[in-house]
Amino acid sequence: MQTIVEVGLPLKKNLIYYHDMLQKHGLELVFACITHDLYYAKNTKFDGLTERQMKDACIRLRMSGGGINTKPLGNNKKILKQEQELIKQGYTKVFDTLKFDFHYFKEGMNTRIQLQDIKDIGLMVYYNNHNYDKFSATKQRAHLIEELNSFGFKFKQTDLGLDKLRTFYYGKKMYSENQNG
Repeated sequence: MQTIVEVGLPLKKNLIYYHDMLQKHGLELVFACITHDLYYAKNTKFDGLTERQMKDACIRLRMSGGGINTKPLGNNKKILKQEQELIKQGYTKVFDTLKFDFHYFKEGMNTRIQLQDIKDIGLMVYYNNHNYDKFSATKQRAHLIEELNSFGFKFKQTDLGLDKLRTFYYGKKMYSENQNG
């Protein structure tokens, strides 16, 4: 099975700086929302797992909305009912994340640049491009960073991405080359 790479790189400046930078490069804000994710698992021992393995070990309940081109924030009663059902089945809440999500796009792109301001993590840029899926993980990552830099970012090929769930689990910043790996 081919590895699909997504980079999730921490940003040093504020959201407005990157918003303006992307607009100067012809991208438009096409989607924005608040997303509250609750992750449940039966086994809460994630030592040694990758970011993807942690995600796959969990059931995620998502409340999302309240932004541009979205519906109002998710139905809390429905989520509460789902949570109660998971708890009855022996699941435990392992992660509770909140983020403000902004998607940027311009004509000709087949994907979006996502800026996410994640509570207790900070501002991040997430990016993948399925045009590169046929390449090795190393080449995919190189192409993704090159493409982000063409939109004004200034990443080095050696910059590692931040793994959100691993960071929450270990209580310290955890980095890797692929936030989808």
